[in-house]
Amino acid sequence: MWTSRASEPHHDHKLHCRVALVAGLLFGAAHGLANAPLDGRSDIDYRHAYAFLAEPKYPADFEHFDYVNPDAPKGGMLRRHGTGSWDSFNPAALRAAQVVAGLSTSAPHANFLYDALLAEAADEPSAWYGRLAEGIAVAPDGAWIAFKLRAGARWHDGMPVTIEDVAYTYRTYRDDATSTISAPLKPITDIEVLSPREILFRIAPEAHDDALLPIRVGQVPILPAHYWETRDITKTTVEPPLGSGPYRIKDFRVGRWIRWERVPDYWGQDLPVMRGRFNFDVMKFDYFSDDRVKTEAVKGDVIDFHVENVPSYWENDYDFPPFRAGVFKREWLPVKQPWGLWWPVFWNLDQPRFQDIRVREALWLLYDFEWLNRRNYNFFGLATSFFHGSELAASGLPGIRELEYLEPVRDLVPPRVFTESYRPPPNGGNGWHRENLVRAAALLKEAGWVVRDDRLVHVETGEPFHVRFIAVSPALGNSFIPFTRNLERLGITSSIKAPEISNWLYRSRSGDYDAGALWFRPSYTPTLLIFQSFASVMADQDYSSNWPNMRDPAVDHLIQAMTAATTYDDYVAAIRALDRVLLWNFYYIPGMTKTQIGAVFWDRFGRPEVDPLKREVFWDTWWYDEERAAAVARFRGQAD
Repeated sequence: MWTSRASEPHHDHKLHCRVALVAGLLFGAAHGLANAPLDGRSDIDYRHAYAFLAEPKYPADFEHFDYVNPDAPKGGMLRRHGTGSWDSFNPAALRAAQVVAGLSTSAPHANFLYDALLAEAADEPSAWYGRLAEGIAVAPDGAWIAFKLRAGARWHDGMPVTIEDVAYTYRTYRDDATSTISAPLKPITDIEVLSPREILFRIAPEAHDDALLPIRVGQVPILPAHYWETRDITKTTVEPPLGSGPYRIKDFRVGRWIRWERVPDYWGQDLPVMRGRFNFDVMKFDYFSDDRVKTEAVKGDVIDFHVENVPSYWENDYDFPPFRAGVFKREWLPVKQPWGLWWPVFWNLDQPRFQDIRVREALWLLYDFEWLNRRNYNFFGLATSFFHGSELAASGLPGIRELEYLEPVRDLVPPRVFTESYRPPPNGGNGWHRENLVRAAALLKEAGWVVRDDRLVHVETGEPFHVRFIAVSPALGNSFIPFTRNLERLGITSSIKAPEISNWLYRSRSGDYDAGALWFRPSYTPTLLIFQSFASVMADQDYSSNWPNMRDPAVDHLIQAMTAATTYDDYVAAIRALDRVLLWNFYYIPGMTKTQIGAVFWDRFGRPEVDPLKREVFWDTWWYDEERAAAVARFRGQAD
């Protein structure tokens, strides 16, 4: 007999006080069940989908997403690349690890091994449909979230996916996983199994208005309890885990490559959210150390597909015989999404010198992105917002709604937040400009830095102003060189390192740097990314995304303001207000934004006819085209 479980001990929700972000339309609300115990009853009104502040596009009886070919053939191989190395198949491990490609815990379309309860639609801003779950329900007041499991789901060993697996997964992720996984799930206070196919999550009161919480809960991969009960899930492992998803691990060499093979009898292949997707029999990832090697690997037919991010390579390296013969493609892929900031420079705010806004502004004045981009074939766009390319981006002066959020922190933010629309550093386009240098020198002098013997030093301590840059790749490190030459004009010395990826991650997370860079790429609902990247509480969390160690009460206030937003307009206004505060504090140098996806690939693939989507979907919607592949083979002299 299945009954509700006893409530689990209440856990500390201090970390989540700033996570609950926005109230809104709770699509799929149950009737009259907000707080009462359910005692195993099945009177919940489950719905097929959940959408943030909107109605789902697809009806309950939809057969497939519009952006797929439901009859796409299965077969062939797609070879892609990873960067650096990898050392684990377990993304939940508490110890820092580099998890292999194909095991994302926040993007179900990028997790090949495990199914999640929900699947995201790539042609809607934020709508999610049942995958492992056939239904989702949310209490009218947000006090609980419930899911109904599909019948017939099974693990690759033939065992059924059970509601006990779901309960085990969320207890494990909430209580024992790394902070990037556990923090979003801290609002779950109790987990109750209602029946062999139903589970209910009770939510902490401060998170009742978080309309994004059902999505964060529904997107995590479900784990097999019977597999992990004999293993320690808090530790890294290179033993291939048991999964339920469209692929399983075929073979691998730790740190070098992995080959995923399609499960031919995958239980979910005919679900509406899965039809026409994950069509390749094999997906192989080879790991390379830098961008130059990736470019040569795709040209040499070691990999099939590469997103080129180095402007000079894109412009100069692909005019070779296969491209001229039409069997190798260089295309801009259509993707519609907020573009954010492409590897912006940020400062280690744990260092006293970078806590002074005058120092940060002076350094901002010396960065001439317009000149750098012109030297790089205008490959990028000029970033003017952390949410560039979307309605979340601030523009002009603050509107009425924004001012309601900004007025309480007027004394905590730069005056320009209220009086000026953000713009890039002035006088750009010449590489360096005398007026900018003069203004930067004056700001540095005000902050206590003076030139002695051609070096900038602190007037009281004599400490030289030296900046240690660390970069994820040599190409990114090279892009810092024009900036460092401008720094030299004011007596600031610098060094640039592009260490091996694991060392770069360690130094970035541990604060062993002066200046770093990290891609800030938001979604249409970026609340969790905002919290993890900018909230003060995350500066003290291991492995969070707040690498600059930002601790700003005004920023925290605006993150909390998103919790109280009751309409989408208020939600947008709070983010725009936050955008202004971040920009005018110069915590980051926005620099560039990447508004197109430059793809290079061998023409072996079929593609659906789609409108611009909000994410790249080539690996889960393309398919191997035998005829095209044969044409490539004939060109390369490989045909039988």
